[in-house]
Amino acid sequence: MKTVLKASLILIAIASGSLAEEGHVHDKIVPGPKGGRLLEVTSGHAEFYVEKDKKISVTFYDPEMKPVAPGEQMVKVIAEAPAGKTALDFEKAGDALVSSSPLPEGDGYRIVVQIRPTADAKPQNFRIDYHDEMCGECKLAEYACVCSDHKSHEH
Repeated sequence: MKTVLKASLILIAIASGSLAEEGHVHDKIVPGPKGGRLLEVTSGHAEFYVEKDKKISVTFYDPEMKPVAPGEQMVKVIAEAPAGKTALDFEKAGDALVSSSPLPEGDGYRIVVQIRPTADAKPQNFRIDYHDEMCGECKLAEYACVCSDHKSHEH
């Protein structure tokens, strides 16, 4: 009976479009005002953006997409580069939190972003596949690409 129930729930989820062909939930990628990747956080939105010097900036926005100076928010980033995992520390810089060091060399690796509204709050985790090049179609950085067939892009 449990197997039938599970199978029914999976079929309902597939029919409603909440599961993709591989059985994973896929969120639509939305670009931020700077052209980075917009992340849905508890307090509104946070934009993950790789600066020209390869440092990461995280800018918080209110529901109307106006920048909000960082308050108690905490950001932790782990770059899972080919040379090994690297944790990046952040400091306040104007209306954003900016990493004190750049991303590791290389391309085509996973970045894990952890955002907490306060030091003692439960973190929200985001996984971003980092590719340095620009998408020829939408003209955004590949990590923020909004093309519907993003997976077919060559890297």
